[in-house]
Amino acid sequence: MPLNETRIDAVEASVSILILSDEPLIPELRRHFPDITFMRCDAEDMDAAPYRSGEHYQLFLLNRSNVCITLTDQPELADGIIVTKK
Repeated sequence: MPLNETRIDAVEASVSILILSDEPLIPELRRHFPDITFMRCDAEDMDAAPYRSGEHYQLFLLNRSNVCITLTDQPELADGIIVTKK
């Protein structure tokens, strides 16, 4: 299912809470949003601008529709999110 701004807002709200907690970030996101693919990377490994950025995190949108996973800035093409900690 493609993402939209409402879903990304909900994910971002969860990330902002989870990133400061002792809860495991990616498993909790997967539990709350089972239809979205989540990955975690180090911020230094990302060579593109984030789609969204908070005080302690960055969000990048994934498009897995082709053979290779690519980053996108278009929510309607995204079906996953990479989360990095700052």
